[in-house]
Amino acid sequence: MPDRLRTALKETAAYLFMALKALYFWRREPPVTEVPELVTFVETRSKFVAQTTLFSYIKARVGTRYVAMYEDPLFTKSVNIAKWEIYLASLCDFAIYAVASIGRRCAARPGELAALAAHIVDSAILTEEIPAERPQGFGDISETFARRIHATAWNQIEPDADLFQDSLSALVEWAPIADELKAYDVEIVKNSMRFKWKKVRDQFDQVLDAEAVLADWRSTNGENPESGMD
Repeated sequence: MPDRLRTALKETAAYLFMALKALYFWRREPPVTEVPELVTFVETRSKFVAQTTLFSYIKARVGTRYVAMYEDPLFTKSVNIAKWEIYLASLCDFAIYAVASIGRRCAARPGELAALAAHIVDSAILTEEIPAERPQGFGDISETFARRIHATAWNQIEPDADLFQDSLSALVEWAPIADELKAYDVEIVKNSMRFKWKKVRDQFDQVLDAEAVLADWRSTNGENPESGMD
């Protein structure tokens, strides 16, 4: 079997796996009460949203040519690059949302919320091997995210704030679809991702025990409500 055909079948299998995994994701989850559980939830849902929206868009655009497209090494490389960039943008967006949710429910200091958000992203990317499509690693992601959380007004984020613009934009930017076709797809593609994020947010809001997670974060870092960064 040609290597590129094998790659195509592997990518198709991965897409089907992620789609089937949705059935597992949407079951009733136990409460998220500890920081490691929070990291796992944010990481896995970010990967799910990123991969399913990307592959759904590609399949919708190329149709029956989906497998044949992987005969093109440039297309295959572009898909792999897109997977990482969309996931990383999704991870950062969801980390902000998750920590902002804790901040709304608890009397938390902005500094400790920013530190928790950084911990989520750093913990998630530290588990990943450096992919060939991103030989520079993930240092730029940590640096950019550090600037983002520093500029975030944690106590002013409303429940309906749209915190997922970066991942929506990444999907449109990195999907390996011709620009002249993307011009017709922008709102449809973004709405598809918004819908998936809506389901993830609803599930997260149901299972988050914000007080317990914050207490776990403080105990791990030796903080108390009266200490920490401003």
